[in-house]
Amino acid sequence: MKSIQRRLALVSTTVLLSFLSLTGLFLERTYRNSVVTAVQQELQPVIYALMGVAQERQGLLQFSSNLSQPRLQQPDSGLFALVTDGTGTPGWRSPSLTMADAAVAAQIDEFADGATSVLTERKVFAPSAGVADLYCLSNMVEWEGLVEPAVAFVLCTDQEPYRQSMAQFRYALIAGFGSLSLLLSCALLLVLRWGLRPLRKIRYQLLQMEQGDREALEPVQPLELAPLVESLNQYIAHQSDLRNRHRQSLDDLSHSLKTPLAVLRLGVADSRPDLALLQEQVARMQAIVDHQLTRVARVAQAEAASNLGWVSVERVIGQLLRALAVAYPEHELEQVPAGDWQLRVHEDDLLDMLGNVMENACKYGKRRLMVSVQTGDSRGDGIHAGVQIWIEDDGPGIAADLVDTALRRGVRFDSREAGQGIGLSMVSELLEIYNGDLHVETSTLGGSKVILSFQQARPAATLASLV
Repeated sequence: MKSIQRRLALVSTTVLLSFLSLTGLFLERTYRNSVVTAVQQELQPVIYALMGVAQERQGLLQFSSNLSQPRLQQPDSGLFALVTDGTGTPGWRSPSLTMADAAVAAQIDEFADGATSVLTERKVFAPSAGVADLYCLSNMVEWEGLVEPAVAFVLCTDQEPYRQSMAQFRYALIAGFGSLSLLLSCALLLVLRWGLRPLRKIRYQLLQMEQGDREALEPVQPLELAPLVESLNQYIAHQSDLRNRHRQSLDDLSHSLKTPLAVLRLGVADSRPDLALLQEQVARMQAIVDHQLTRVARVAQAEAASNLGWVSVERVIGQLLRALAVAYPEHELEQVPAGDWQLRVHEDDLLDMLGNVMENACKYGKRRLMVSVQTGDSRGDGIHAGVQIWIEDDGPGIAADLVDTALRRGVRFDSREAGQGIGLSMVSELLEIYNGDLHVETSTLGGSKVILSFQQARPAATLASLV
């Protein structure tokens, strides 16, 4: 079952029906127990009344013809009484007992089992009436003056009226709970449709984006869906940025090749071409193509960002510091402890970005290099925003008027004598693939502070909590 609504409806309906069924069984059982208790409370005073009108005469119990309970005098009234001694010898029976044959009398005499004020359910067989279900209450007393002092008073009543009452209650219970289940199921379906409405709205907006009628998702009201909408918008913006970069790369390649192609065309048309010039232009074209292919490869890597793992910043920085300690043994390399933070990037890209900046800091700095990680506030799901890696040195720094130039796309300082920013433009372009950015400030050490900013990161401890 692929539908969330159907899943929720099935689970909710199952829970609802189970709850109502258990509640119905509990109420039915409670009502039955109350009926049994009421029968016992109804029969017990009648037995006491029989004991009150009983008289001992010549070692036997005798009863007056005027009994306190009129039903005991009415044949087949559904209520009858009998008295037997401790040996089971039949004694007095109420006039309402018309089943006077020996077989019925023997069955009834068996009720006098010595129990006191205990209501039991009995079945007797009468040749004329068939099987009869009875509620029977028995009291055993010691009566002085009788030949057999142990006397059992037994009072029985037909179960049929009480069964009809319980059947009516059961029918009303089934009808009421059935109607309630139907109403609650309908209400549940309406609630589910209303609750899943934001998801249908998101789906509709995605269809609009597919058709080109929308560029981003609108915020939705439920707070639980806000992170989902935010993540989708970030992904959509990222994909749009990647497409723009692809187009920009093609435009740049086309634009960059125009001049060398024009020179080659003119050189070929010349009767005496300048071979050195042609070779220079071919080399230039090769460099341009290699550069653009590298950029396209980086973009292609970023397109697979959904398959990326989380890379430990501390491990990468430690790896680079160990390598730089060998290459620059005279430098003081410092890593400010900040916990093990993780970034969702390609590890090779992170090595390239940090390695480029850190190597330049050692190359153009005096003796000190300091690396630290700064984090912003948590979003509440373990992900932190505004994560920055600071790389500081005590070198001459980059002049303020050269910072923009150093970060401009397509400009490298490799061939410049002054300034620190070798490859900063390439680092900046690589950061942009991961929706990050790079800027340069003055360090407290006296040199430059290159800041690499990433949008998202998480501590290593978060991994266990997100599983």
